[in-house]
Amino acid sequence: MARDRSYEEFAVQYDRGSADNVYNTLLDRPAVQSKCPPLAGRRVLEAGCAGGQLTRWLVDQGAARVVALDASPTLVKLAGERLGDRADVRVHDLREPLDFLADASVDVVVSSLTLHYLEDWVPALSEFRRVLAPGGTVVLSTHHPLNDFEMSPSGDYFRIEELRDEWPSFGPPTPVVRFFRRPLGRMISDVHSAGLVLRELYEPRADPARREEFGKRFDKLSRKPWFLVLVLGHPGDLAGGRDGTHRRVTPPG
Repeated sequence: MARDRSYEEFAVQYDRGSADNVYNTLLDRPAVQSKCPPLAGRRVLEAGCAGGQLTRWLVDQGAARVVALDASPTLVKLAGERLGDRADVRVHDLREPLDFLADASVDVVVSSLTLHYLEDWVPALSEFRRVLAPGGTVVLSTHHPLNDFEMSPSGDYFRIEELRDEWPSFGPPTPVVRFFRRPLGRMISDVHSAGLVLRELYEPRADPARREEFGKRFDKLSRKPWFLVLVLGHPGDLAGGRDGTHRRVTPPG
């Protein structure tokens, strides 16, 4: 995530809460995991790793190398303690270039609930495009634009604007989190501006098979869009190659 002092100040509480929070463990992480290609032997970049909960899953899938980034030094420390030498975990602000990674050096980029902390997506997405090898995949999740719009102070869906939200479940004291909302069309245009293409747009919802685990939140999360998952790739790669083997599309004739 982008560096934000308010987030660093409740990093330990966030790490504890996100380990068993319904929104993270039952909705976002399963959705992101379901859209990842097979990771065995792949080079993976996780942009916004928090305390390493998803990172551990990426490593367990047999990835050849996992580089995990977060702007919070406290969360990076916790992730490092959790993962040891199984992943390369480092402090990095996604508003800055990924200058420690070479061009086409990553097979899969995973970014879970991170880009909405950035006012401008294009620089980060452009760096994902630069480090992504041909045939590679970007899987990112973010806030759903319809859900965020309910908090809009302007009432103008088409604006990019800063929102502030209180998260009492991660207190006390109750932290105030800053992030940016944007319309769906702007998300897609930013993807294209960065030189990537949209392969799939997925709106996760609560799984009826896990109704009891969702508890009182099941009805809301099975009817209302909360998060959005975008699966991206290089222009010209064959869309839908979930096994990670993509070929160039050749025009007929």
